Amino acid sequence: MNPAEKKQGTERSPPFPPRGFHLSGRPLTMPFEILSVSSFDPAALLFRLRSKNPALPLLHIDRERETGWSHVPVHFSRILEEGPGGLRWYGETGEPLADGPGGWGEDPLLSDPLAFAGREESTPPPSGGDRPPFSRGLALLLPFEMAEIWEPSGGPFSGPQVPAFRLSCSGVVSYHAPTGRLFLPPGFDKSLLAPVDLSPPPPVSLRPSHTRDAFSGLFRPIRAGLERGDYFQVNIALRFEADLPEGFDPLSAYARLRARSRSRYGGFFAFRERFLLSHSPEQLLALSKDRVRTRPIAGTAPGAPPPGGTDPLLTDKKLLAEHIMTVDLLRNDIGRVCRAGTVEVPALLAIESYPHLRHLVSEVRGRIDPRLSRGEVLRSLFPGGSVTGAPRIRVRREIGTLEGVPRNYYCGTLGYLSAEGEMDMALLIRSLEGVREGAGGRLVFGAGAGLVADSREDEEYGEILLKAKAMGEVLS
Repeated sequence: MNPAEKKQGTERSPPFPPRGFHLSGRPLTMPFEILSVSSFDPAALLFRLRSKNPALPLLHIDRERETGWSHVPVHFSRILEEGPGGLRWYGETGEPLADGPGGWGEDPLLSDPLAFAGREESTPPPSGGDRPPFSRGLALLLPFEMAEIWEPSGGPFSGPQVPAFRLSCSGVVSYHAPTGRLFLPPGFDKSLLAPVDLSPPPPVSLRPSHTRDAFSGLFRPIRAGLERGDYFQVNIALRFEADLPEGFDPLSAYARLRARSRSRYGGFFAFRERFLLSHSPEQLLALSKDRVRTRPIAGTAPGAPPPGGTDPLLTDKKLLAEHIMTVDLLRNDIGRVCRAGTVEVPALLAIESYPHLRHLVSEVRGRIDPRLSRGEVLRSLFPGGSVTGAPRIRVRREIGTLEGVPRNYYCGTLGYLSAEGEMDMALLIRSLEGVREGAGGRLVFGAGAGLVADSREDEEYGEILLKAKAMGEVLS
């Protein structure tokens, strides 16, 4: 199927529609058992789920710091893995069902089983802790190079080199931290909530893919392109790698990561030989009824702000230029799928602090054109403008050539599309991915910096090292 056909809305439906979906636009209701608890440990629940059936995926979508919610799917009706070699389906116990035909593009992962039409008449989105925003629906994990399927850049990678996943979730354990309410699907085994003492992971030392001198080989051609006007901004990323040590448990590392600090858009995924730990501070998009928003991050400074006065982040001309260009790019992306006159920037140049660093953050939002599907909205915003640059397609080709390796899940997205049409997708930065290979395996962490015309080489390399510091401390 060519890209033009996709844009015209002629995509085929998946061979196995997810169970439990209500496609008519009418309200979908689901009974819950609700417990009042003082805390919730998703890593412990995932550990016990793994012990019960190691063949099933493990997934946590963490929004406790942002919305108060935390979600762990515990029942799956279908699991789709789509990779360079084609499609592979798994059943509700994790057993392989069948391989599909062809490869990328034969049956696009996002065939959008929940269309936008009729959503404004559905049950309104949940407020407070009354009802989980995600109790059934789809969970999605998409690698960065998925964009090459939808908008080819002509770069060295014609599509993802690692699988994308779509999980049809028919039961989810959800926790609302502000009220201490735990929502359990019908028939859930409460013994799975028992606490677990996870052993600390063995130490890991991440090695940067580029030395300071080697980074110059990436910086110089980008700087020359910026000066020629080939592009306005380029996000360049380095890889930090390590061999997977014997006895490394990604759940243990994830528990330690969350214990250090809570991210706004964190998450965990593990299935078969692959796993992902994310401590992301950035949202790719949230969609509720006809309202869509994105929260780009661009502009980073080390440490806590100095006491008193204006934060230097707000007076640094380079960082401000980097951020404003990113906001303009996202305004354009959202504008492609929103009604005319509805795109706005309600929050501009806010500051958020994390261990070792702080960021400039803005919010861009609009009201969706009702003729468009949620899949079209996601494709319009993917991958995030803050991790690519402008013009985005041209820049993707450049960074693919210069970096020389696919980003894979780094700068991709992880999140959910609920059965009632709610969508929340995180941008996968500050994320560690791992793959087991026989008796060994490897760990990879990506970190990048946005380059503009007045960027300084030493500062950009230092920013990349700073972003890797927090994950390095967790692993070491």
